[in-house]
Amino acid sequence: MKRYLLLPAVMLFLAVPARVFAAQEMLWEKQLPFKTATIRYAIKGMEEGKEILYIRDSGRERAIYRDTVTNVMGVSMTNSTVTLKTPDYIYTYDLEKGQGFKGVNPQKFMIEEYNKLSVAEQAMVRDNARKMGAAYTEGMEGTQQPNAVEILGYSCDRVELTGGTATYLIHDTDIALKTEMNMMGMNLAIVAESIDKAAIDDARFQHPAGIIAESNNDSDTMAKSMAIQAIALLKDPESA
Repeated sequence: MKRYLLLPAVMLFLAVPARVFAAQEMLWEKQLPFKTATIRYAIKGMEEGKEILYIRDSGRERAIYRDTVTNVMGVSMTNSTVTLKTPDYIYTYDLEKGQGFKGVNPQKFMIEEYNKLSVAEQAMVRDNARKMGAAYTEGMEGTQQPNAVEILGYSCDRVELTGGTATYLIHDTDIALKTEMNMMGMNLAIVAESIDKAAIDDARFQHPAGIIAESNNDSDTMAKSMAIQAIALLKDPESA
């Protein structure tokens, strides 16, 4: 149960040097090319099914609905999850198990640590972030290609890391339109099939009925610790 909730925090901070701080703005300052959007994905490979990402308030609120079947070594498992993200919290619901988990959005801790800095320190963080983004990817034997390809009418940056994983994100954002993984014989492709910018029903952002989201202090502690370390690294790379 605890490891299930730790995953969002770990995944966010693995991407910190390369994506969260890759440009002039911090991730939470970036503007998406739409205020609202419904993005539908097809999932193929070791996991088959679909995912729908609902975005409103220019990305400050997001809801992810995922329904798939995972096939590993001849064993099939049905997955049905709902993830709700706000500026303060991330809620993850497993509809198959009837379980829910709640954790502080790791980005909130990042903002808190950044806001503790002086104006001069903030400028230093931004400058170091621009320098370290590409270096981090290269250190992971990866590559970054800005505006590498157009997907559904949006120019996308290609980020590839060692191990056979490539992600295409709408230019200078964290919105992935295509992800491909080929690792140790496991293949997975998540590809956006459509983007609709029409208004979204509020029901898509409501919590599933009958499931209480449990808090997890271990997850929050890890996220806060990683935020402190990330900001310290960007403020003074040599000392960190």
